[in-house]
Amino acid sequence: MLTRILAVAATAAVLTATSFSASAKEVVVSAVSPTSDDYALSVVWSNLLAQKAGDLSLTVVDNGTVKGLRRLAQGRVDVSVIGAPHFKDATQKGGKFKEDPDELVAKYADLRALFAIRTSAGQYVVRADAGINQFKDFKGKSFAIGRPGGNAGRVTKAMLSAHGIDMDADADGQHLKYGPALEQMANGSMQGTFVWGGTPHAAVDNASRQMELKFVSPDPATMEAFRGSITNGEYYVLKKIPAAAIQDAYGGRVADNGDQYHWTFPFMFVVDKGMDDDTAYNLTKTLWDNIDEVNKTSLALSLITIDGATEALSAEMHPGAARYFKEIGMLN
Repeated sequence: MLTRILAVAATAAVLTATSFSASAKEVVVSAVSPTSDDYALSVVWSNLLAQKAGDLSLTVVDNGTVKGLRRLAQGRVDVSVIGAPHFKDATQKGGKFKEDPDELVAKYADLRALFAIRTSAGQYVVRADAGINQFKDFKGKSFAIGRPGGNAGRVTKAMLSAHGIDMDADADGQHLKYGPALEQMANGSMQGTFVWGGTPHAAVDNASRQMELKFVSPDPATMEAFRGSITNGEYYVLKKIPAAAIQDAYGGRVADNGDQYHWTFPFMFVVDKGMDDDTAYNLTKTLWDNIDEVNKTSLALSLITIDGATEALSAEMHPGAARYFKEIGMLN
């Protein structure tokens, strides 16, 4: 069903990544990429608006997060998707936004959040025979923590520390991408690896046909300590993956090891503060009032819930969106 919706949307979308909406009723969403969960969500959202809010139409384009935010600030799209920590970087002229001109950085401060979703996430997969059942069991083990210089290694080190493990002294955490790491796991020279992505994850699915795997996750009780030990830690959250979803995703080839918690940060859908309140309200309401329909379109989208829609935002919420969340009791 989702494939059919994507094909219809691709045929219907005549606006390019450099175009802009002609009025507030024609909304252009800049998603991360055609394979991202936020893109798929936006396509279904467009369909819902066509069915249930006829005065609004939505077109989905893909620009990535940095380019998409710049286009929003320039008025070339109406909605952009960006991670909460990265939006904070934009407003402070940091990270990928260091070279942005001051006048563009000033415009970032005028952007507002409609809501956030918990999408792709950091997850840890291990050999089933590695003796790793909980995150604290990484002590003394050999595992990959992502590419050199990447954010994943920084986060993993802080996660381990929150569980009482000094990665440099107590464990063998290696800076290695998950592709080569999974190959080493297959030959028995490594016990586990960090991977980034959705559920199911193609690399994990392929590896599960060569060896028995299972997931392990951070203990939710350690999150307060973790957030206090890493920059922008307040924007990191855990995404719950039910055991049944893991079984469905991998056809029983990966042991679920119970419900899992993968770390992520909110991916915010942001707009200009000048968007009229009714448009922001109707966009938000149409999506979340019909989230059950969204969940039915794919396994990845089935994991998106309203629970994290207002959590750990680094942008002020648009008053139109806030009106909706107040109506349903999620905001005071």
